[in-house]
Amino acid sequence: MGQLSTNCEQIRGAVSESLDGELAEIDHARLEAHLAHCAACRAYSADAKGTARLLREAPLEQLDFPIALPSRRLALARRLQVTAAAAALLVTVGLSAVVGSVGSGGGSGLSVSSASASSAQPAKLRFTEQELRMLYRASSARDGLKLHGRMTM
Repeated sequence: MGQLSTNCEQIRGAVSESLDGELAEIDHARLEAHLAHCAACRAYSADAKGTARLLREAPLEQLDFPIALPSRRLALARRLQVTAAAAALLVTVGLSAVVGSVGSGGGSGLSVSSASASSAQPAKLRFTEQELRMLYRASSARDGLKLHGRMTM
């Protein structure tokens, strides 16, 4: 099928409006003038009229089952679920950033990146005291979150 000109695309929209009785008189006159000289749009108009006639003459179908629309409460619950999931994701990303900064900060002047740069071994903390401090901070932060989570529920 070839490309339609912009005028033909507009006319085909006007055909639909005409079938619904929504076309103004001047637009109806433009439609008729275009259909008089454009065979492709004339064929489209004939097909659209035939389809519309068949649909309007078809008997109404009786459904064997009821159609139930979701209540507004269900829509509100879905929105709340999405909001809660987004908040959980945000908290997870935030905690990952905090735990990452605790792991790389250290406090003794020697960071994980400088330890790995000075040796060929994988990045490890060289001082057990620093490891213990990090574990203490992480568990304190986790316990604080558990306590906060219990207070908000």
